[in-house]
Amino acid sequence: MSFGTIVVRDRDATTVPINRRKSSITNSHTFNSKANDHEEKLTLAVEQGLSVLGETVSQTIFYNLEKKYSLKKPDILKKPDRFVEALKDMFDSGAATIERLIIRSICARTGLEADKLKDYTLSHCIKQARRILNAK
Repeated sequence: MSFGTIVVRDRDATTVPINRRKSSITNSHTFNSKANDHEEKLTLAVEQGLSVLGETVSQTIFYNLEKKYSLKKPDILKKPDRFVEALKDMFDSGAATIERLIIRSICARTGLEADKLKDYTLSHCIKQARRILNAK
């Protein structure tokens, strides 16, 4: 069995010129860009955490998440508990190890101290990481 590269493309992507004058639209765009940067950083951390298992395994997990569980990469951050349940369904007790790998990756990318997490779950980690990123 051969695995190819999975490429996800946003078919709805459009280019819109941005007016650089001060306005609420520009300020909203700046805020949204910052939020998007944070979400991208967290998504990359999830990918990095999974890539420890190998690139092919990581791609296979993302493929199965999308096809079997209807979870795309951005949905992982929105529905971390559902993501963890999908991992448990796929890997049984090994899901806990994968969750820890992802948590460590998020902590490393955001400056969050893993030993200071009161609740060592992906959901809690993502909330705390967002708090740190928004404070920067």
